[in-house]
This record gives sequence, C-alpha cells and structure tokens, in this order.
Amino acid sequence: MAHSNAAYDTEEEYMEINTRYGKQMVAKSSLLTFPEGLPGFEDLRQYKLFHEEGKSTVYYLQSTEDPDIRLPVITPEACHIDYNIDLSDDDIRQLQAEEQDELVVVVTVSDNQDNPATGITANFMAPIVINTSRRIGMQKTLNKIDGGVVIQAR
Repeated sequence: MAHSNAAYDTEEEYMEINTRYGKQMVAKSSLLTFPEGLPGFEDLRQYKLFHEEGKSTVYYLQSTEDPDIRLPVITPEACHIDYNIDLSDDDIRQLQAEEQDELVVVVTVSDNQDNPATGITANFMAPIVINTSRRIGMQKTLNKIDGGVVIQAR
C-alpha cells in the first residue's frame, strides 16, 4: 500500500491519514462522506476504504478524522451470499443515487474473541450502502429481515 510521491497527480489534492498500515497519502477525491456519520461514530463523517495488497476480500473503512476508528467490511458476495435490501426514498435522496448500479453494499465483520468457536461474523442487520459515483455512504439499520431483505447462500 505504499505509494511513491512521483506517482501522484499534481492536480489532485492529497492528505495524509493514519491507518492500520501506517501513514498513507490519499487523494481527497477518493474519500467517502457519511453525512450522518455511522451509528456510534456520528461525529466522524469522512472515511477511506482500504485493503491489503493481494488481499482484496476484507476492506477497512478507515476514519480520516480518528485513526483509531477502522471497520473491517466485506461484500456479501465474498461470503457467497445474494443480499438485497430495499431503500426508502429518503435513503435514495441521502445517497444522491440516480442509478441502482451506483450503489454497493458492504457489511461489517468481527471475530468474536470471547468465543473463538463462532469464528468471524458478518452484520447483515446494519449494512453500509455506498454510492460509488458520488462517494456518499450511509449505514442502514434493519429492524428485521422480511420481504425487504433477501439473503440467499449460493
């Protein structure tokens, strides 16, 4: 994940952020904005999505404002799961989505250190939806899985 300064576009604005991989220079245009923050981190609005080189299954949603906040996320497809959620008109407005293919869904993952037998778990009840064109995101908290969510193992 190291970058050479010679590779930077001189027209692009960059900023340095701290990550689990050390200090990184990132293009400001690559940052994701969460207008309402994320639950528990409402004051943190700017994030960068990283992954380890050669390991593109797990990504890290890294806060640019607090180096201690980074959330491991995966796509449902990485678990071989078809996962669809219904978004409200307000959600679509917040994401400024014009086309469905602009939207990507990821879910947070964690390993249960208190009970290693459970392994790694994914939180499908609070997916993160990102408009990749406008670089705007939100976390959608679901109260229950019903007709609005479809989860199927492939």
